[in-house]
Amino acid sequence: MDSDSEEVDLSPEEQEAQNRLLQALERARTISMTLNYVEHLLNPEKPYTPGMNTPSVRALLNEVNPGKTVETRRDAIRKLQEKLAIANKEYEEAIKEAEKFSR
Repeated sequence: MDSDSEEVDLSPEEQEAQNRLLQALERARTISMTLNYVEHLLNPEKPYTPGMNTPSVRALLNEVNPGKTVETRRDAIRKLQEKLAIANKEYEEAIKEAEKFSR
């Protein structure tokens, strides 16, 4: 049996820390994909990930509403950059919390 398929019993605290870590990572990735797409709308030469077709990215696009003008797209980018900074901070905090259990 390889190590990837072994089950590990986690305490409730460890499970909660792991869940927060995974949620923070997913939130940061979603915001990053949305930001990449809106940047692509401003500059079609800039690549973006096809992940923008996921429901969570589409919901975030609806929330920031990049519209069709340069101004609305720049405003959407600013909002997404703010959200990404917060999400990255939450992710870093979740990593620190999870590291407590790896000692």
